[in-house]
Amino acid sequence: MQFSKSNFQFSLLLVLTLSLMGLGSCSSGLEKKLLGTWQGSDFLFVKTAGPDLVATVNGGLDQHVKSRLILNEDSTYQRLVGEYDNGQGTWKVNDDQLILRDEAGNELIYKVMKVTEMELVISQEVSMDTPSGELSGSITLSYLR
Repeated sequence: MQFSKSNFQFSLLLVLTLSLMGLGSCSSGLEKKLLGTWQGSDFLFVKTAGPDLVATVNGGLDQHVKSRLILNEDSTYQRLVGEYDNGQGTWKVNDDQLILRDEAGNELIYKVMKVTEMELVISQEVSMDTPSGELSGSITLSYLR
């Protein structure tokens, strides 16, 4: 009986270890897919509350298609709009989230909707104060290599 219990414990330990290794490799696999330079290609804002500010939304689209998101192997990132620096800091992956932390310690958390070798789609819930009231909704950002 002792031998069977020992085999069962070893088997359970082996299954748990392999499961944990598998979970780690999913994150690692997503991180590897995200590495590199991404060029903004599309921007979708879905308003959930607040005023209609077409100019603000169109300005966001214009800025995004001129932007690049660079995710480096050393866990640093940089955002460029045209030639101008639009933020830098560190990045990490947690499950299906891409988390960017800027140099001031502010975090932006994006849900990774899709990532392939050539395309990245992320989304984020947003809220901002405007002179016409608080505007909130979700932004979906698309990138291409």
